Amino acid sequence: MNEVSLVVMAAGLGSRFGAPKQLVSVGPENEIFLDYAIRAAIEEEIKKVVIVTRSILNEQLEKHLTQYQRSNLLIEIVNQDVFEPKRDKPWGTGHAVVTALDKTDGPIIVMNADDYYGPTALRQILHGFNTENPAILAFKLKNTLPQTGSVSRGILSIENEKLLSIRETHEIRNEENLIRSRDQASIPSDTDVSMNLWALPSKCLKILKEQWSVFIASNSFEEEAEFLLPLAIEEQRLNNQIEIDVIRSNESWIGITNPEDLDTARSALAVIND
Repeated sequence: MNEVSLVVMAAGLGSRFGAPKQLVSVGPENEIFLDYAIRAAIEEEIKKVVIVTRSILNEQLEKHLTQYQRSNLLIEIVNQDVFEPKRDKPWGTGHAVVTALDKTDGPIIVMNADDYYGPTALRQILHGFNTENPAILAFKLKNTLPQTGSVSRGILSIENEKLLSIRETHEIRNEENLIRSRDQASIPSDTDVSMNLWALPSKCLKILKEQWSVFIASNSFEEEAEFLLPLAIEEQRLNNQIEIDVIRSNESWIGITNPEDLDTARSALAVIND
């Protein structure tokens, strides 16, 4: 599986957190979330990592990444904000992937740069991926919630280990021993959810480029329009161009959505490192 490249989406603005989350020190040795992804890639003998970020972060990222110069891993940085048409607000996760494709050749794994997916997550999706169908790693909802505050999650509908739909659900939080969403509905704790960890074969990526071309032809002057990876892949499924395999994980997510999450994330990662 060494031909698979890892694409890490690191162009987010960090609006709720108040700073670029992808550069925040979270590990006991000043690791950023990206370090955990890169180390996992090295362990799995992935040969290339493409980091999709914003131009303003290049210098800091390049300085941080010098520690991997002696590894056999090729790390490349591409800038989503200069991939036409330029816009201060990123065009979305689908556009982030399209931005990276000139630097990849073949199937890819896609993940966020401000999430830690657990020590076995990359291995699970890499070895469960057959390079024919796209695959998504499904997490249990209870393993993806911060101690305080609310988050959005994509709730998965699954049949025979195939993905039927993703329903974006907002303001999910722990409340009085229950998990509730914006509409106050209770959600079972073992509900399968997406954390934006995908494996995408070449045929899916070719279609994604075509979808981006169609999207931008209609939305090039829209300030808020977003080309989102889950919606683009769902469109491919609805058009019977692909099936989507589901790989289930019991890993626990660690991330920082809000400023108050930072201390919790650092404590959790300190335990993992021990």
